[in-house]
Amino acid sequence: MNRVTNTDAAGLAEMAGLDPFDALDCEAARIETFYRGLAPADWSAPTRCAGWDRRDLLAHLAAIEDYVRAGLDASVGQLLSRSGGGDLAQRNARGIQQRAGLSVDELLAQWRAASADNRRRLRERGADGLIETAAGDYPVGRQVFYLASELATHADDAGVPESEGERELRLQWRVRFARVAVAEAERGVTVVPDGGAQLVRWSDGQARLSESDFVAVVADRLDTPALPPPIHDALVVLA
Repeated sequence: MNRVTNTDAAGLAEMAGLDPFDALDCEAARIETFYRGLAPADWSAPTRCAGWDRRDLLAHLAAIEDYVRAGLDASVGQLLSRSGGGDLAQRNARGIQQRAGLSVDELLAQWRAASADNRRRLRERGADGLIETAAGDYPVGRQVFYLASELATHADDAGVPESEGERELRLQWRVRFARVAVAEAERGVTVVPDGGAQLVRWSDGQARLSESDFVAVVADRLDTPALPPPIHDALVVLA
């Protein structure tokens, strides 16, 4: 899924002062609190993920925890083999279907337990440790930011509310890590801060995006196109 590149030093500098484990804990807690408070009818509400309701989305998050656990156990290859292959969309669909027989309470309990155990083990391994991914061993700290970004995006997809204070804190680390992810992808696009916005540069042009729009583009969640299609696509690295 991710790989180590020569952007590592720059990435470490970009994320200096931010704790990936705290970011992941915060996003997990927000999702747990939200889902614990849902009325039965709320679980079937649609999300921003086409074809997924809130129950499907949580089942997807539970499937992600399977992948994290496999990475910690150095058994990603076995997990992918058991999953039956196929592309990402097919694997995602199977992860949801595998949990179709669970009640919503059972599903929430399964995700909560797996998330808590994986987060504990990730902290124990430390940011400088390594975790196995589908593309090989990868730094734990960087991978945890990817996981936190995934939870943050899906929390937004499900409609998890945020206070003004939460919004600002979440945006700060998400913008910084989105720049790291874009640089790591090496798609011919660079992004630099520009007076409270983000300046996107490519070979023959540039554009200025708000921080929230930049985060949305990188997660493929920006409804209104703001960039030429090839540049937009090059920025979609956290979808």
